[in-house]
Amino acid sequence: MTRAPAAMFAHTSWIGSALYLAVITALTVVTASGLRGWPLALFLALAVALAAATQVRARWPFLLVGIAAIAALTSTQIFLAPAVFNLGVRRNSRWNPLILALCVGLLAVVSGRDERLVSLEGLAPDEWSPLASWVLNVVAVIGIPYVAGLAIAARRELLDSLRARAAHAEAERTARAAEAVLLERARIASEAHDVLGHKLSLLTMQAGGLELNADAGPEVVAHQARLIRTSARAALNDLRSIIGSLDAGESPDVDPLDSGMVVNDLSSIRRLVDESVQSGATVQLRLPETIQHRDFDRAITRATYRIVQEGLTNAHKHAPGAPVSVTLDGDPTRGLLVEVRNPTETTSFSPATAPSGRGVPGLRERARIVGGELTVRDEKSVFVLSARLPWVVTDGEGKRAEA
Repeated sequence: MTRAPAAMFAHTSWIGSALYLAVITALTVVTASGLRGWPLALFLALAVALAAATQVRARWPFLLVGIAAIAALTSTQIFLAPAVFNLGVRRNSRWNPLILALCVGLLAVVSGRDERLVSLEGLAPDEWSPLASWVLNVVAVIGIPYVAGLAIAARRELLDSLRARAAHAEAERTARAAEAVLLERARIASEAHDVLGHKLSLLTMQAGGLELNADAGPEVVAHQARLIRTSARAALNDLRSIIGSLDAGESPDVDPLDSGMVVNDLSSIRRLVDESVQSGATVQLRLPETIQHRDFDRAITRATYRIVQEGLTNAHKHAPGAPVSVTLDGDPTRGLLVEVRNPTETTSFSPATAPSGRGVPGLRERARIVGGELTVRDEKSVFVLSARLPWVVTDGEGKRAEA
């Protein structure tokens, strides 16, 4: 019950209410000067009722018209102007045409009372015909106020539309910002999986080799320990780079993940393979000089490097000790072909952890982003990771050029 008054005035502008009251007061003062006795008392009562009705004009717009109609029959038709103006503002009512027609008919009824609200310079009011008087009163009391109300309603709708568009644009901007944050987090997570997963798989394999060669002598043990220390230091440096990428940084145009973790040419694939070989893996690399020293687009180079890295990581984790074959081939017609092969069965030690299920889907997404495709298949107990990437080269300055 306590919320009913709030609902009644929910769509009422207090500034607008003040303007309505000011207009009604001015009309009352002007009209009341010519009245005496009970007509004055009735007129003042109707003026007070009309003023009160303006406070609920949004909910009951026809109440103003009813009071103004009574005033038109008993004293003056001038109160029809604010009532009809309010109808124009609430133009969405399907009853408005009927109410306007009734008001026009009401003016025809009271036109014989010789109440002329409009005068034209140079014309004597006594010479006007009743029809002309009625037409002028209709224009002044109904036509102009209703059109003014329609204009204000259209302006309000325009402002509401602009506010809605601004709110929608702000919400869309916020959503895009949130989406960008999620995408950046996913990218960092993918980088962390690719980089740290590879380094940790090397550490696992090196530790396994140290375990198997514990009795091989101090030199072999020391060599394995140095490899473990080198891999651990590299993993720590990469972890620092990843953590640094979580900071917004002072230079938003610089990607912290590019420092030390992402290569600029395919020659780093040879170093990647050498790390695995030094850790005890058997890796055969086929990387033609024409491809190794080709200035591929940076996105293609990154995708190729990550595909080889993930292939080696999977081999170290799930088939440690098994021989691995890495092949890069292709031409402008076929595109850049990347393939990593390793047997899925081995009798060597198996300290590998369970697969995370994140590497291959991430590689598929990388290949898709650069316009290529990646496939995974099993050929007679041989795990094959292959990708076909676009043959996109640069002119040496980072700009794309024709192959």
